[in-house]
Amino acid sequence: MSLAEERELAFRRLRLVCRSGLVSMLDFRRNPLNIFAAHDVCGFADGAMATKATVHFNLFAGTVLKLGTERHVTALQPAVDALDVTGCFALTELGFGNNAVEMATTATYCPRSRTWDVHTPSALAQKYWITNSAVHAQWAVVFARLLVKGRDEGVHGLLVRIREADMSVVKGVSIHDMGVKMGLNGVDNGKLSFE
Repeated sequence: MSLAEERELAFRRLRLVCRSGLVSMLDFRRNPLNIFAAHDVCGFADGAMATKATVHFNLFAGTVLKLGTERHVTALQPAVDALDVTGCFALTELGFGNNAVEMATTATYCPRSRTWDVHTPSALAQKYWITNSAVHAQWAVVFARLLVKGRDEGVHGLLVRIREADMSVVKGVSIHDMGVKMGLNGVDNGKLSFE
């Protein structure tokens, strides 16, 4: 199978699981054992599918559920559950791994527009080996140093759109495919940078 075919197969399998209605991001609140059982079943069938499911549900949706507002949860939950949108978790950086103390990506608050300017200041600050980002993710939880009125408020997670509904990359976002790995090539790992 080609790399693209392996990735599509893992994605199609995960979509079938999601559209079965057997698992929901809300299971973290209602029945956590259900979501973990679903991951186990996915793992028996396809390790790549299970990895994509873990990142999509546990890391992405679980973070939105825990750190987001009800507005975020209500807006995303039906699409997340059906895999109509796919999420990724952009924590690790090339130069710093998951060491939040050293993390260099910034998010500067712009009071006029009430938005965040997410910025990758160097190659070392690229979000690296981000599962689901190379092909399938439209949304990312991006961890960055929050800068508000010149003050560093520490590392926080932000919900950032990385692809439009038509899957074109959002302006200001760069996505690079990490390519073939030693295994689990159905997982689309990428590196992300923001400007």
